[in-house]
Amino acid sequence: MKRLLILALGAATLGAPALSQGLDGGERARSVDSMRDYILARRAEAGEPGDTRIVGGRPADEGEWPAAVSLHDTATLDETGGDFFLSELCGGTIITQDWILTAAHCLVDEDGQVKPADALVVRSASNSIYDGNVNLAAEFVVHEDYDPWTLDNDIALIRLAQPIYGGAGTDTIPLIPQGAVIPNAPAMVVGWGMLDDGTFPPVLMETDINVVPNATCDTGMAEEARKQVGGVLLDLGDINNIPMDALEQAFQILASNIGPALSQNMICAGIPSGARSSCSGDSGGPLMMQATDGTWVQVGIVSWGREALDAEHRCAHPNLYAVYTRLSNYFDWIAGHVEG
Repeated sequence: MKRLLILALGAATLGAPALSQGLDGGERARSVDSMRDYILARRAEAGEPGDTRIVGGRPADEGEWPAAVSLHDTATLDETGGDFFLSELCGGTIITQDWILTAAHCLVDEDGQVKPADALVVRSASNSIYDGNVNLAAEFVVHEDYDPWTLDNDIALIRLAQPIYGGAGTDTIPLIPQGAVIPNAPAMVVGWGMLDDGTFPPVLMETDINVVPNATCDTGMAEEARKQVGGVLLDLGDINNIPMDALEQAFQILASNIGPALSQNMICAGIPSGARSSCSGDSGGPLMMQATDGTWVQVGIVSWGREALDAEHRCAHPNLYAVYTRLSNYFDWIAGHVEG
């Protein structure tokens, strides 16, 4: 019985990250090292009043981020009579007149297959989701090693049917070179993603965060994974009358096998309190850092994040940072397609 329980839970809880995709201090998460710790943590959390963390930061000034674009589902556009607010799926950036950079998971279906190029349109040239220019896609290029389970190599390109020519509200963004070191330093993320109250903004939002060591993400996510393992075990124990010592043994085995969530192709960024973060709908958008000459350079792509146990909101939780694709590992891959 215990062996089957452990195997089942291992398959159910230790796989892909749960998706949702600074300078402030934040409260330290309670460490969960045993089933008893888990029960105490759940009781403590149940007694705390709900807080109102913000996610979206502030509205960006019109024209401040001219490379930012939004991707829209054409089927939803057809069904809603062209409603760009309801059809927004992801973000992206203009890197040349002909190419948009985004996340691979924005361009694949539930089976991991690349969508046809007419499944999405690109909206550019305005911060408002209701305005701007509509650009058709001619081709989707998803990284050949993209893993939809771990979200490793979460990067893709969209070749446009017609070039985007520089003009009001549009421009390209420079990318960090191949192999360049991305420092642990302040950064900026922008997008049309979910706000703190679960709604989506009609205008582009910008948020100040910090790039931090990948180990910071791994630590917070491992802690959350232990909570989730404890929750599943406790529920199964209640249903099947499994003794606590057996649950404790299963917990220790599973918890000891929780490994790093991030690969070297990923960046960890956010703030400890979780008060500012990318969220649902921001996927594919840019993580940017400012060069010494003041130029903003794209260093990452909004990729994924882990949800907190029993969370009221999907994003912005203490010690759970967002994860971004590390562009310094992909400049040559991008150039090979764009220049080829």
